[in-house]
Amino acid sequence: MGATTTMVTVREFLELLEPDGQRMELIGGEVVTMSLGGFQHEVVKSNVNRVLTVWLAQNPLGAAVFNETGFQVDERNCLIPDVSIVREDHLVPGTTGLIERGPEIAIEVVSSETAARLEEKIELYLAHGSKSVWVVFPEQRVVRIFSADGQARKFEQSDTLEDDGVLPGFRVPLAAIFNRL
Repeated sequence: MGATTTMVTVREFLELLEPDGQRMELIGGEVVTMSLGGFQHEVVKSNVNRVLTVWLAQNPLGAAVFNETGFQVDERNCLIPDVSIVREDHLVPGTTGLIERGPEIAIEVVSSETAARLEEKIELYLAHGSKSVWVVFPEQRVVRIFSADGQARKFEQSDTLEDDGVLPGFRVPLAAIFNRL
């Protein structure tokens, strides 16, 4: 993972071409490149997507699941969570460009990110409209949920994952997130 030294705006960032085999985010005006996810990363991302899509279909809360969608949270930050949940009332038909706020839930599957960069992203999501940030650690089979109210919770392999502040009634065995690893 690398970063530029020249500060750019989101508008300038959107004009850049992504290098082959990498994806880019803009954090604090710096273009940050990340390698594409490996097997564990992609399996976990797929599992999270499936669990949330099925649950929201059975419990319509007026929200949609997105994958690797860009969120412009301000003029110097464009974040791309692995998976996210966005309230449908934040989706305006006919809108073009990026969603201009944080998602309700931003989900980051950790594979190569530094702790400092991850902390920075969590703070940016929560400061710009996200109600919670899920950080998924495939190797440890752990999920940490950071809430806008400053709370942080840790869920381990035998726990039931829940986030009542954003998804009332959502319950899934954490093992479902790490299925097929």
